[in-house]
Amino acid sequence: MKNYLFRRAGLCSRLTLVLLFSALVVTGYGQRIVGYTTSWVNNANQIDYAKLTHINYSFALPTASGGLEPVSNPAKLNSVVSQAHSQGVKVLIAIGGWDLGDGGGNDSRFEVLASTAAGRNNFVNSVISFIQQYNLDGADIDWEFPDAVNGNPDPNFTALMSALSSALHSRGLLLTAAVNASAWAGAGISSEVFQHVDWLNIMAYDGDAGAGHSPYSYAESALNYWKGRGLPANKAVLGVPFYARPSWNTYSTLLAQGADPYADYFNGDYYNGINTIKAKTNLGVQQGGGIMIWSIDHDVQNQYSLLTAIYEEMDTPPQNDPVTVYKHCDFAGQAVGLPTGSYTLAQLQARGVVDNDISSVKVQSGYKITFYASDNFSGTSVVKTADDNCLVDDSFNDAATSVIVSQNSGGFSQTIQAESYSNMSGVQLEGTSDAGGGQNVGWIDTGDWMAYSNINIPTSGTYLIEYRVASQNGGGVLSLDINAGATVLGTRSIGSTGGWQNWTTVSHTVNINAGTYNFGIYAQTGGWNINWWKITRQSSATGARIAQDNKNKIADNQIVSNVIYPNPFSNTIQVQTKGQNMRITINDALGHEVIPPTEVYSGEAIDLSHLKQGLYFIRIDSEEGPEIQRLIKQ
Repeated sequence: MKNYLFRRAGLCSRLTLVLLFSALVVTGYGQRIVGYTTSWVNNANQIDYAKLTHINYSFALPTASGGLEPVSNPAKLNSVVSQAHSQGVKVLIAIGGWDLGDGGGNDSRFEVLASTAAGRNNFVNSVISFIQQYNLDGADIDWEFPDAVNGNPDPNFTALMSALSSALHSRGLLLTAAVNASAWAGAGISSEVFQHVDWLNIMAYDGDAGAGHSPYSYAESALNYWKGRGLPANKAVLGVPFYARPSWNTYSTLLAQGADPYADYFNGDYYNGINTIKAKTNLGVQQGGGIMIWSIDHDVQNQYSLLTAIYEEMDTPPQNDPVTVYKHCDFAGQAVGLPTGSYTLAQLQARGVVDNDISSVKVQSGYKITFYASDNFSGTSVVKTADDNCLVDDSFNDAATSVIVSQNSGGFSQTIQAESYSNMSGVQLEGTSDAGGGQNVGWIDTGDWMAYSNINIPTSGTYLIEYRVASQNGGGVLSLDINAGATVLGTRSIGSTGGWQNWTTVSHTVNINAGTYNFGIYAQTGGWNINWWKITRQSSATGARIAQDNKNKIADNQIVSNVIYPNPFSNTIQVQTKGQNMRITINDALGHEVIPPTEVYSGEAIDLSHLKQGLYFIRIDSEEGPEIQRLIKQ
C-alpha cells in the first residue's frame, strides 16, 4: 500500500498505496471521499476537511504479539481528529502499510499475530484501546497482502477481520481494509471478509512503474474484479493516486516543475491529472462506493487541487442534457452535456469541447446526435441514437468538428428485464450486483431459452439490440428470435467478462417489421448471465449506413464481424472468422503499436501474456476490409 519509508527518507521508494474512505458521506451522491494523511507530513492545518468524509491517519504499526507500537507524530493525529470532528469528518487509524519496519512488503508481523486466537485477541484489544485513546471512529487494516494458502484464501486473515468486526461494530466503530487492484494479490482474501467490513479501499494504482501505473482502464478492471467476486458496489471504494510513477514525485512537485494539471504525462512521469481524476470519480460514483486518495498530503491548495476536482465532480447533480460527449472511449475523460441545438466548432469550443476530440457519447432515449467531420455541418457524418462507448468502430474517433443534437422521430426504445420472461426453459434467477440491483438470469446452458410476450414494434426498420451480460470463462452465443423461433433475427457472441457479476453490454443490429411479437432469447451455447436487454429504433440514416457497410463487407456466406475470445483475456486470444487472408495489428490505448502486422493469420492462439493490464485495440485486415475492436487485458 503506502510507503512507510517515505516517512523516514522524505521520498516515496515504494508507494503501493491505498486510499481510504468511510461509511456515509455528505456529498451530493451520498458517496465517500476518503483521504489518507501521513504522520511524516507535519501540517494538519492544510487539509481541506470540508471536502472529505473520512481521513485515514497513516500508520500505526502492529507487533508480532498483537500490540501496537506508539504512533508517530501524535500531535498531528490529535489536531487532525479535532479539526475533522468539528466539520463532521470521521477519522480512522490505518494499521500496517507497505513497510512494517522490517523491509518493504514484509507482512510477517500480521502473519504471526493472526495465526493464533491469543494473538488475534490481543490485537483487537490493542486496536480498541488505541481508538479510545485518540477518540477515533474506526480502523483501516492495511495488511499487504495476505497470501493464498494452497490456492485458498488465508483463513487467519478472515478470522482476524471477523474478530475486529465484532468488536468494532458492537461499539459503533468502522472497519475497513486496503486491498490490491489485481487478482494475484486478492487471492488471499476470502469473500467472507466482505460481510465483516464497511468497505474495501481498492488500490487501483502502481499497476507498473510507467503508463500502466493508474490509467482509467486499470481502475475499471479493479472494480470489475472485486465486484465480480461478490463485493457489493457500495463497499467498493476506488483508490486514486496523487503521485507519479516511476519517479514517485507528488502531484504538487509535478506542477511546480511545470506539469500540466489536466494531463497525465510529464517529463517521463505518468500521473492522474484533473480530467482523469474526474472520470474516475464518475466511475467510483456510478459503479462503486466513492473515492479513496493516497495521499491528500500530495495535493496543491489552489485552483488545480485534485481533491477539489473530486469534490466538485461528486457534488454535481447528474446533467439532464439529452446528449453527453466524452474526450475518451468508455465514457472517460472530460464530459460535456449538450442540449438540443446545432453546434459549430466555435460553439463547441465555447462549451469546452476541443476540435477532433470526441471519442464516446451517451444519448438519451428519443434523441440523436449527428457528428460532422467539418465545420458548419459539412463533410462525412455519423448519426448516433444510443450510447456508443468508442467511435473507433465508426472510423469517427477524434473526428468531429460540428454536431447537431435533435429529437429522434424514430426514437422508440424499450428495456426488458431478463427475469420478466413469460416462459422459460432451464434457467434460474439470482441477485445481481449490476447497477440498479434486482435479479439476473443465470445458470444458462446450451439449449436454454426465455420468451417475452406482446412486445410491440411501432415501425419497420433497423433496431439496435443490446444485452447486459456477464460470463466467468468462455462465454457463448445467443440468438434473438420471434414467434417461437420461426424467425431468427440475429446472433451475438459473448466473450468472457472475468466473472459472473462482471457486467458488460454487447449489441447487434437487426431488421424488424412493425407488429406485436413474442420474442425469444435462445442459448445456442451457454455459459453466460443476462440482466436485461434493450430494443432501440435506429434512424434511417444509421440503418442505411449499416446496410451499406454489411453489403460492402460480406458475401452471402460470411459473418458480419470477427469474434475475439476470450475478451477480457489473461494470456492469449483467438480470432474466429469466415474471412480470409487476415492480418492482425494491436495498439495500446495511446496508439502505440504493441503487436506489428502479422503475416497471414490462420486462427492460431496469439500470445499476449507480455502485455500489461489495460485497454488495447486490435485491427483485423482482411479481404472484407478493416475492422477494429477493443481488447481488455485483465
